[in-house]
Amino acid sequence: MADKKAKKVTRNLIADYLNITPTATDTDFRLMGYGFNTLNETFGAQVDKKTYVNEVTSSSTTRAYDSQFPYDYDLAVDGEGKYDTAAPEYLQEIGELHKTGSDCETDYVKVKMYKPVVEGSTRYFEARKFAVSIEPTNTNGAGGETMVATGNLNCIGDPVLGYWDSVEQTFTDGTYSETLETLTVESAVGATTGTTKITVTPALESGHSYVYKTASTVAAPALNDDCSTGYTMWNGSADITAVTGNIIRIVEVDDQYRAKKTGSATVVAKA
Repeated sequence: MADKKAKKVTRNLIADYLNITPTATDTDFRLMGYGFNTLNETFGAQVDKKTYVNEVTSSSTTRAYDSQFPYDYDLAVDGEGKYDTAAPEYLQEIGELHKTGSDCETDYVKVKMYKPVVEGSTRYFEARKFAVSIEPTNTNGAGGETMVATGNLNCIGDPVLGYWDSVEQTFTDGTYSETLETLTVESAVGATTGTTKITVTPALESGHSYVYKTASTVAAPALNDDCSTGYTMWNGSADITAVTGNIIRIVEVDDQYRAKKTGSATVVAKA
């Protein structure tokens, strides 16, 4: 077997998300990033040791886990986007209001951003979801210093294995099963005669590109079909020459021109 250089995993390649609306129907996972100085994982393996009558050295058995995630963050508020402070504000409120029981429980997801579930994917990554109880411990700060809060996320039961959707910011349990996703394609008159303006949602995924085909009928490709031939490249914004009433099919492909998403519309071209 040939040597393969190992890749060291740096802390920024593990993403942490906390659901700040645990009682709502829809989850609202927020990145535990900005403001967090540390967010570690303590496995807390519980070990039983026995020395049998025929032994001198004891034998060990791991019988359970008491896992927790110690954290500390610089207290900050009202941040949005890359400076989102919703997660630390949620944690802070639990301690400040002395919440207990189920009011301190939510879901926490650790994402391996270095482990895509499909080779080359920039959207779906291996992840573990934990039910946790929040244990705020301290908020400290000397004069003139930023306040620092500490605490633990304590595990309730075992982790759930699944994958993280980095676009929708959602966790799905189980093994990822890739499917050909659907694009919503709309056609309107273009800027010049014989052209149409195409809009596509959702937005193009990082590392992907568009190809298209237009005719009286255009069949959809299958997942991972090679679309390097028979289609025309499209930059996602330029008007396309097409005939009103024909079908235009847009295919989102990866860097090897394999079909990942597709959608179609009836052409409306400028007369």
